[in-house]
Amino acid sequence: MAMFAKKENWEHKVASEVGGGPVLAPSGKTASPKYGIAEAIQLMRGLPGDQNSELVVRVVRATLASLEVKLPEIIEDATQKQKSVRDKIADFHAKNAELEKQLEAHRKEIASLEADLKETTEVKERLQLAESHASMPMPGLPSVAANKLPVTTLLGTAASHGSHAVPHADQLTPPKL
Repeated sequence: MAMFAKKENWEHKVASEVGGGPVLAPSGKTASPKYGIAEAIQLMRGLPGDQNSELVVRVVRATLASLEVKLPEIIEDATQKQKSVRDKIADFHAKNAELEKQLEAHRKEIASLEADLKETTEVKERLQLAESHASMPMPGLPSVAANKLPVTTLLGTAASHGSHAVPHADQLTPPKL
């Protein structure tokens, strides 16, 4: 069983399972590697959390102590990681707030453009309607040739027979008052 293995083998087994641990220097002495919260999290993931938690904590504490890992250093590393993660979360919230402002500005711009498009479409349709009716004679208005335009003067209205024709007295009709 691995629990009853020699200490050297046990340290290598723990180190391989948690991704760190003491590393043997060429002289055979153990170097003091950094064992932080990331390694502690990895170790805890491999342990049963729903069983006797007090026993698990004692075993972890004893294991880390045998590896000369100091719990206050891991706790300090955890505090620094918490701060770093909180800062990242705050940065993402700030970025999201800025993106939401941009989205709102874009929504307002889209609404303005849609209103402009609606107004442009309505005016275009009216102009097209006017264009299509321009070629048809309007009911109630007399059709007048270009050289027979009615001329209204103080003396009355008469059809002109050219661009400078002066109406004759018998062609005049009295103006309507």
